Amino acid sequence: MSFQNINQCRSYKQTITTALVALTAQPCTEVIVYNISGTTIEIFDSNFGPSEGPFSFTLKDGDSFVVRGLTNSNQVSARTTSGSGAICYRTQFFSNFTQGV
Repeated sequence: MSFQNINQCRSYKQTITTALVALTAQPCTEVIVYNISGTTIEIFDSNFGPSEGPFSFTLKDGDSFVVRGLTNSNQVSARTTSGSGAICYRTQFFSNFTQGV
């Protein structure tokens, strides 16, 4: 059986505001988020927000973070703490596969 790499990486730039919004849907196992918004953003592991989502963190302007253990990038949501701005993110599959054992 030949090895098949299913890694289909996609890069996005998305404008966000103080309203919680899910990232663009793309099958993946991890998302790398880059904050280029000019303000602090909040990242959530769901579309529910701080009162219902079990995981959240803040990301200062210029910082990046990797969220792993996903099946789709729309499992991650973001919003700014004030105003609006852009985030960039890259979806990818975990790529530490060994070819043929």
